[in-house]
Amino acid sequence: MILSPTLPSLHRPDCCQRVVMFSLVLLLLSGPTLPDIFAQTPPVSDPFDQEIPLEFSEVTKALSQNNYDQALKLLSALRKDALKTRNKTLQTEIFAKIKEVNRLKREFDKLQSDYEAMKKSNDPEACRIIGNFYCIEKGDWRAGLHLLTRSNSADLRKTAAADLKRPVTPEEQAKLADAWWKVASEEKGKSRKAYFLRGRYWYMLARPRLSAVDRLDRDKQLSFIPLEADKIVIWNQHNGVNGDRGTLACVVTLLYQGKPVWRQSVRLPWLLDAPASATVKPPHVRFDQVRVDVTNFRGRGGGLGEVEVFDGTINLSQNCSAVAKEYFEENRQFHPRHVTDGDKSGATGYWLLNNGQQGWVLIDMINYLQQQ
Repeated sequence: MILSPTLPSLHRPDCCQRVVMFSLVLLLLSGPTLPDIFAQTPPVSDPFDQEIPLEFSEVTKALSQNNYDQALKLLSALRKDALKTRNKTLQTEIFAKIKEVNRLKREFDKLQSDYEAMKKSNDPEACRIIGNFYCIEKGDWRAGLHLLTRSNSADLRKTAAADLKRPVTPEEQAKLADAWWKVASEEKGKSRKAYFLRGRYWYMLARPRLSAVDRLDRDKQLSFIPLEADKIVIWNQHNGVNGDRGTLACVVTLLYQGKPVWRQSVRLPWLLDAPASATVKPPHVRFDQVRVDVTNFRGRGGGLGEVEVFDGTINLSQNCSAVAKEYFEENRQFHPRHVTDGDKSGATGYWLLNNGQQGWVLIDMINYLQQQ
């Protein structure tokens, strides 16, 4: 990649000895129609699932039942515990979670009549509205897609059903991307953007295994999908059991068509045997690359565990290609591709610079750039 030469890297002050688990939110809604919806589901997770801290598991369960008051009650208790233990990182996370749950509660209250219609009569329009709420607002695509298979749009029903089958061949994945882009073109607002991004995910997964001919028109479509970020989470690494490397400061830059559109310096927390991260919130500007420059490091050198770029609940950087100034002794165990592989542990799946060197990693949101 040929862009911004010097920018510092991020770190996230996170999870001291925290166990994380995949949010396989099952959605325990009461009513006669929902058991039927979930009966047909082989997949137990979704590509857009996020990891959640174990301490939030009961909160997640309450949210899956749309019990927002219970979720807030649980968060209040967690906040008291965090204050007692002076865990500032957890306090920050709880505060953000409370804010998010209150937002979801307000949105859900607006949809009460649709929710009741969906439960009582499986009304197609209500299934579409509530399905979109689950996918877009709650980030629970598995539950939302099942509802969309009962929506009032034939194309949307077919596309959601195909998505739930989790296609594995590049041809099937590319066709699913086309289907999402087709239904997106008929939508407006949040659902339009979410459907385009869902299609983008499936195409990005298929693209490296498609022929140039099969990529041509789809690459054009990809370039028309505007990317904006609500937050960027930079995860540190500690070089596994060695604990002798980490990033202390970095610069995060968003680029569009080769030019910087936003930049921020970040102090990155580091923990010896646990994940650590920093979160930044950029303005809503269009970008197609994310660059992180490591400007200060501890021990023998710097590097990063993961870079997450979120638009709402969707991690845009997931499985995107990444290139770097260098990686440790050209050992592919420390290749820059690891910053988008989903491993945030800091102990495995991370990118390292050579000893004593500053450097950068660049995430290509369109997957044009590759590094051996």
